[in-house]
Amino acid sequence: MKSISLKFVLVLLAVFMLQFNHASAASAKSTLNVGETLAKGQMLSSPSGRFNLVMQNDGNLVLYRDAGIPMWDTNTDGDVFKYYDTFLGREFQRYPEALTLFPNTLRVTDPSKGIVFWTADVKGWSNAHYKGNVPAGLIGDSLVVQDDGNVVLYATGKGPVWASNTGGY
Repeated sequence: MKSISLKFVLVLLAVFMLQFNHASAASAKSTLNVGETLAKGQMLSSPSGRFNLVMQNDGNLVLYRDAGIPMWDTNTDGDVFKYYDTFLGREFQRYPEALTLFPNTLRVTDPSKGIVFWTADVKGWSNAHYKGNVPAGLIGDSLVVQDDGNVVLYATGKGPVWASNTGGY
């Protein structure tokens, strides 16, 4: 009797965990706002769950589609910033560990946010997108992973400021 009860409990637990994982993917966060950080091991997901922007443990920010197919990345995996502290007499190393959204600036940084490993080219993208006529006051304040596969930095109520240009899936 004990083994049947234990098997039944394990089956129920497995079914519950499958439902929990499905619900978690469907309700995952799709937006990063000014001042928020996506730390190592965290991700943003499109509303459908089909696209995931992942801050990987190796320091690379990667956009995946479907079953883990990479579409875009910051190419910061393995990056290291080394510096020598003369006061302490030793070398230190910093690694890319977080994506942070500042007003109109998207950066992959070390945990202190003082060392920048990658920055989105907001000015260049905006100039190209708006053909040199960038609207006044266009300041990106929310990063969104969209269901079409594009990652877009928006200025609320004004339009896009930067994009990964990966839409159309």
